[in-house]
Amino acid sequence: MSAQGMEGRIKRILVAVDASPPSLAALEAAAELAESLQAELLGLFIEDINLLRLAETPFAREVGLFSGSIREFDSQRLQRQLRAQANRARRRLSQLAERSQIRWSFRVTRGVIDSELLSAASNVDLVILGRAGWSGKQQLGSTAQTMASQAPGPALIHAPRTAIKPAVLVVYDGSDIAQRALTTAAHMVQGQKGFLSVAIVAADHEHAKRLQIEVARWLRSRDLQARYRWLFEIDEEKVKQLMQAEGECMLVLPGSMLVGESLVKLLHGLRCPVMVVH
Repeated sequence: MSAQGMEGRIKRILVAVDASPPSLAALEAAAELAESLQAELLGLFIEDINLLRLAETPFAREVGLFSGSIREFDSQRLQRQLRAQANRARRRLSQLAERSQIRWSFRVTRGVIDSELLSAASNVDLVILGRAGWSGKQQLGSTAQTMASQAPGPALIHAPRTAIKPAVLVVYDGSDIAQRALTTAAHMVQGQKGFLSVAIVAADHEHAKRLQIEVARWLRSRDLQARYRWLFEIDEEKVKQLMQAEGECMLVLPGSMLVGESLVKLLHGLRCPVMVVH
């Protein structure tokens, strides 16, 4: 379990940035969330060691993203590009932090992107990243997939052109990991003065009623209320239908609820912020 503990408090937020438009949008959303939660914001830029090694091979070529032209893949030019991207990301983080009056730091590291990000995530309470980087695709990127399934704590996948809404829907089945998801969702709602909805996943009506009473009692002890929905089975389609019925909000999902291809399909199909809690 991450440093946030059983109370679900988010004190340190890590945002992965590569200066691509999706990552800069995630950075802006992370700054707004850090302000509302009074959390520290840590920016991380990772120089891809595999890309740098590729650029050192004699026959490497690159294709221009917009022009389509083919040119030599030059190691020195790549390193200059990476430094420029890191500087751009750092400047943007500095501007946002100054505007929001939040504590911040920025770090550049070199390594395998997924490994470096997973390592850094072990020292914070929440990781935020965009759905994809420089590929320009709307589909979920490989790094986002890795963080959603393997992050040691909560990982928030930010969708393009969306804000992190104060309305939160959390899925709850009574498990320990669902309790962690509930505590995190409750803290998000309290920090943003938002509204909480709870989707109860149960075997039958009696089970759902018991879980709702359990959640309601826990929320009342924190001066919170919620709207409830009941589900008697869960898959990615059920969650999509649930989100459509709920309207614009953020989804908080226990990492054990949907795994593997089911989780990837859900994240591919949703266009809202999704936090997966492990």
